[in-house]
Amino acid sequence: MNYKILFICTLIYEINAVELPSYEAKYSYESDEISIEGIREFSKNSSDMSLGFKARNFLASMSFESKFTIEDSQVISQNYTISVRPKFINRDQEIAFDYADQTVRSVGKDSWQKSLDNIPSADPLNAQIQIRINLLKGMKEFSIKLLEIKNGGMEDNFYKVIGSESCSLGDDNFECIVLKRFREKEKRETLYYLIPDLDYMFFKIIDSGPESNQKLELLEILSFG
Repeated sequence: MNYKILFICTLIYEINAVELPSYEAKYSYESDEISIEGIREFSKNSSDMSLGFKARNFLASMSFESKFTIEDSQVISQNYTISVRPKFINRDQEIAFDYADQTVRSVGKDSWQKSLDNIPSADPLNAQIQIRINLLKGMKEFSIKLLEIKNGGMEDNFYKVIGSESCSLGDDNFECIVLKRFREKEKRETLYYLIPDLDYMFFKIIDSGPESNQKLELLEILSFG
């Protein structure tokens, strides 16, 4: 009986203590408006974590960063920033989560303030960390409540593993799982290709819809772990 209790407690600890290694990697980003290469970095400092993407070419530069913590395998958003140049594009935005006041506030291109209502929500970047955590826990189908950065709304996004595909990176070949995102209010399709051997690191994201198309793809792993 005691062995059963010990096994269950150990299993619960392992599930709640999902660890993601830090990494730095080069990615390409393509949309209907721009094609650019940059660096994605996931870093950890004690309990504080950040995921960012910085890129530039001779025409433009862009920076996206999410700061957050993880508690009981749940991403807790802290701050999300966007900075894009040239300035006339008017895309800069900063979103701050205040858990003392239970508010989330945005300044910049889209300014608003909303109540958090004690509901954990992910931003567009750290949602990808939550995806990896869920997959590491063995989940094949799940939902994530995602913050809408334009207006502060919260929307459930549904995810399901739909298959696998071989992915090539230089001389290396990986077996990727394919995860599909469903959004009830949008006619968009988002496919995520993730590498289980690298703790479900993102190999490729393809987002397509009637208004715009985007693709992010891994080019080179600079550091891992």
